[in-house]
This record gives sequence, C-alpha cells and structure tokens, in this order.
Amino acid sequence: MTPEQLGQLQQQLYALQAENEQLRQQLAHLSQQQQARTERRGQVVRGGGRLLLPLLDRHKVVRSFGKLAETAGGFTGPREQWPTRDDLQGDAQRFLESLVRFAVRRRTLLMVLAILGAVIPAIQIWLVVQQNEIIENQNEIVREQTELSEVQVYDIVSRSMTQGDRNAKLMTGALLSRAEPEFLARVVEEAFDPELIGTYRDHSVAAARSRLRDAAFRGHLARAAARSVYRRAKSEPVATLAEQALPNLHLILEDARGRVPAVLGLGIGEGRAVDEDLDEEVEGYLIGVGEAIRVYARLARASGRNDELVDDLRLLLRRIDWSRLANNRFQEAHALTLELLLIDLALEPSPADKPVVDLEAAGISHEQALAQGLEALRTLVGKEGVNWEALAREAAGG
Repeated sequence: MTPEQLGQLQQQLYALQAENEQLRQQLAHLSQQQQARTERRGQVVRGGGRLLLPLLDRHKVVRSFGKLAETAGGFTGPREQWPTRDDLQGDAQRFLESLVRFAVRRRTLLMVLAILGAVIPAIQIWLVVQQNEIIENQNEIVREQTELSEVQVYDIVSRSMTQGDRNAKLMTGALLSRAEPEFLARVVEEAFDPELIGTYRDHSVAAARSRLRDAAFRGHLARAAARSVYRRAKSEPVATLAEQALPNLHLILEDARGRVPAVLGLGIGEGRAVDEDLDEEVEGYLIGVGEAIRVYARLARASGRNDELVDDLRLLLRRIDWSRLANNRFQEAHALTLELLLIDLALEPSPADKPVVDLEAAGISHEQALAQGLEALRTLVGKEGVNWEALAREAAGG
C-alpha cells in the first residue's frame, strides 16, 4: 500500500471519528430534551395534584380539631400538667386556619366547576353556530349548482322545442308532462307570457312561417301541461291540483285568444300554404290547445271555479270567424278540437278520467253528445257575440 493510500485512509478515519462525535453529541442533546420534557410533565402532574388534592382534603380539619381537643383535655389533669397558653393558642389557630382553608378551597372548587359548567354549553353553542354556518355554505353551493342545472335544463328544453325535429319536440313534451309541476309551470309561464308576443309583417311568407312556427312548438307545451294534469289527477286532491294547474291552463287559453284566430286566418286559401310538415305541427297545436281547454273545463267544474273558464272561452269563441272555416286547411284539426270539447261538456267527465270519452261506454250516440255539448256550451258562455249556427256546422264537420 502506498503512502498516498495510507494518507487517504487516515483522513477517512478522522472524518468518521468526527462524524461519530457529532452524532453522539446530537444523541445526548436529544436525550436531555426528552428527559426535560418528562420532568416538566411530572411537574405539571404533581402541581395539579397539589392543587386538586388539598381541595378535597378534609382530614386536616379533623386532625387539627383532634389536636385542639387533646390539648384542651389537658386541663382535666393536675395543674402542673396543664397545657400552656401558647400550646392552646397554636392548636386553636391551626384548627381555625384549617377550617378557613377548607372553606376557601371548597368554594374555589365549586367556582371552577360552575365556570366549566357555563363554558362547556357556550362551547357547544359556538360549535353549533359554526356547524350551521358550514351547512348554510353547503346549502348555498347546492342552490347554486341547482340553479346552474336548471339553466342547463332550460337550455336543453328550449333547443329541443325550437330547433329539433318533430320527434324531438314530441319526446321533450312527453318528458315535460312527467317533470316536477313547479318546473313545468315555469316553462309554460315563460313560453305563454303575453309579453313575448312579437310583431310581424302581415303580407309576407316569412311572417306567416314565423307565426306558424311560434304556434307549432307551443302545441307540445300545451299538450304536456294537459297530460301532466291527467297523470296527477289519479293521486292528488282536486283542490290542490286546481290551485297549481289552473293558472298555467289560463295562460295557454289566454295566449290562444290571439294565436288561434291568427293561425286560422293564415290557413285560408290553398295558395297561402307554406310547409306541409309545418302545417301538421300547427294542427298539433290546435289539438293541444283543445286538450288544454278540456282539462281546464274538467278542473274548473270539479273545483267550482267556472268563472275564469267562462270568460276565457267567451273571448276565444267570439274572436274566431266561424263563417270562414269551410276552405281552411286547418279546418279538420279545428273541427276535431271543437268536437272533443263538446263531447266533454256533454258528459262532464272528471279530471281523472281518460282524455277522450268513450261514447259507447257512456251509452250515448255521437250526434246526441254533440247536441248536448253545444247546448251546454251555449248555456255556459251565453248566446251573444258568437255565430252559433256556423259553430254548429263546424262541430258537425263543416
């Protein structure tokens, strides 16, 4: 082995010795810290014991009283064995001090317990307040997420109703009929809001197409509102159902006062036809409005709220030009709507019955049902302002 190698080994040995010494010092320092912590813990325990045990110590009072009694008993012996004044005074002083200390310690212990008894409920109340704040924050987050979800759902519904094909609109309407009543009510309220009615040019194909499209998608909403009532009528009280559904049906019928006459006006004459597919959707709107009117009549009759129905029907019937429907391309759908309404008014079914009344099961002919329904409608809305002869011809199929 060369001297250089020996020198390197010697340096490594010195380095290891220095590192071992450093580690030994660190270990000793850690041991001292651990011992100091142990001693402090013991001091705390002993200090607590010295604080608490005397609070419960009553034996010193008994011992000091026994010593005082023993000293005072010395006066029963020979005079030369009597205790001195200092002995008697010292024992009495220790006894009185013991009494005072015991009273003070007991009061101190009771005060500590009282403070703890007051602090613990306060801490619990504080914890409850903090928990309520956490819960409120969580509820706020949930509400925000719910509002965002509702916005997304509204966006999906609006796109399906305005941009999708007929099948998409049909399925969206079917799903809406099974949605929560509050959600469906908000959709109907916004879609049939009178303030949303736009202005159009009267003499252009684009204007006619716009009006027909506006009517077409609302037909699915009207049918969804009606089918929702049919579904819920089997399990909910009539009063509750009427309170929730009649405002929506009123909006649909209020919108129909202006929209149905406008649609029928656009259907006059074959030369003004716009789109056959669109015309079929418009016919669906007329049938959907008719279904909503029938549900409206059933609920109003069952809940004793016919006044609003009478006003809405009277205004709608008066605004339709019954004498100009013979060559209207929407005449068949409109006649079917009127026919089903007259049959409903004649037989007076309940909201829980089927949407279309079975005449054979009711034991009445089609002509008799139409005649009775026409008379009931005339009695309901009054004879003035409506061309009843033309309306009767329309109900009979033109």
